[in-house]
Amino acid sequence: MVIRVLRSRWRGAFAVVALVPWGLGLPLAAVAFVLDAVAGEGGPLELTVAVLGGAASAVTVPAQAQTVRALVSRPRLALGSEALVVHDAALLRRAARIRREIIAGAERLDGSAQAGYDTAELSPYREPLNVAILLAEEHIFTSARRRRGGTWIWLVPRRHERPPRFPEPGDRHRRIHMRAADPAAAVTAINDWVS
Repeated sequence: MVIRVLRSRWRGAFAVVALVPWGLGLPLAAVAFVLDAVAGEGGPLELTVAVLGGAASAVTVPAQAQTVRALVSRPRLALGSEALVVHDAALLRRAARIRREIIAGAERLDGSAQAGYDTAELSPYREPLNVAILLAEEHIFTSARRRRGGTWIWLVPRRHERPPRFPEPGDRHRRIHMRAADPAAAVTAINDWVS
């Protein structure tokens, strides 16, 4: 059985629109300034602006890749015979397998549940998460992407909001929060699959 994990397309589209000027505009501006400098029409100021624009663009490439990945990927959980498999290209380099015997069950979240230090959240957006998967023992997401690989774009704090708690390499988790398309069906399916 496959459980769909939802993401906000609007927030992702906004992130792409916000990053497009950095991703396309800065390299084009840098090239234009360099061409002016080579033609002898630009001075040190234009060359400095070109170098700074190109550097700023290069720094934002991982965040742009993460944004596109989050928009086009289809996150989901698959209930296999031996393990629950988490597919999420935005947060994981490859699918993560959680052995069936360490999954204790699932429960509904009311949207106001706070993530503890041992909780992984499978959503780069801030919509309320509605399903919690409880683990009988700790699990480490070995394929989790690191912040410098672009997930920092989702951790930029907003006023009155806490940053999400993504899986990090080496962190041990006892709960996994997610936003399922049909939370009641997801909880029932996971609990039936565990028992």
